[in-house]
Amino acid sequence: MRDIRKLPASAGAQWLLDTFTLYRRAPLQLAVLGIIGMLVSSLIAIVSQALPGWLSLLGQLLSVAVGPILFGGMLWAVSEIDQGHRAQPAHLLQPIRDRRVSHLLVPLAIQMVTILALGALLFLMIGSDGLNAIGEATRNLQVLQQSGTAPSNEQVLAVFDPVPVKRVLLWIALVCAVFVALSMAMFTQPALVMFDRQSGMHALRMSLQGCIENFGAMTVFMLLGLVAMLCIYFLVAILMQIALLIGGAAAATALMQLVVTTVIMPLYVGAVYASWKQMFAHRTRGNPPPVPPSNGPNNIFAA
Repeated sequence: MRDIRKLPASAGAQWLLDTFTLYRRAPLQLAVLGIIGMLVSSLIAIVSQALPGWLSLLGQLLSVAVGPILFGGMLWAVSEIDQGHRAQPAHLLQPIRDRRVSHLLVPLAIQMVTILALGALLFLMIGSDGLNAIGEATRNLQVLQQSGTAPSNEQVLAVFDPVPVKRVLLWIALVCAVFVALSMAMFTQPALVMFDRQSGMHALRMSLQGCIENFGAMTVFMLLGLVAMLCIYFLVAILMQIALLIGGAAAATALMQLVVTTVIMPLYVGAVYASWKQMFAHRTRGNPPPVPPSNGPNNIFAA
């Protein structure tokens, strides 16, 4: 049996429908989990800022690492809702209980390595002179914009003339390609780790392969998801304007953060869960096997 199922393009629309169906079953339960996650992340960030020296750095790293862990817990809560159970705050700790934390953090490590590699690649492509030229062009462009008159095309071209534009554009194209590949690799990775008990790196590879083989469904899902997000953003923008008039900028910002935490994030978690259910064949979902020792074949970097 193949691990990856080939789905029609219309499956992307079904993922979105399933996402909203799951959310409608328990919006308050998911909102509570989202608020708890937001409070935990905020508390860690506040404490890390108050710590001295390297302890502050460790706190900041911990605040970044909390995100994938909470995401895995939200996934487990969504699966409980899908099975007719209640979503409990204790579900947020499920990655810790199942020893899935290290596997969920693998994409974070890959992102950091990728950023460093892309930065090094840019330096190799344009050198220190190119970086200095970009900095100088940026400063000159700001001076032109602050002059009070709209800069002409000739002035803009003159500002960017020392910049190796072709090589910079090539680098931007490479960044976009890497971003798309990483996005597909990370899309269902948490679900594969949490439910199919895959290692972190293997789950990344499977997610990337699954998204490529079902690129039509992914495209439909992303397009319809973009339309849905624009509709949600339109409603939120109206509410933010009302909050801005009543409570000022702080109230509008708090409202936006609340919507992201209680609506947008649970919807995205539901989308990951819905796509994972259809895209992959699940051999261990009903009765997950015991987690082997950390030095066994299920090492987080095992492919």
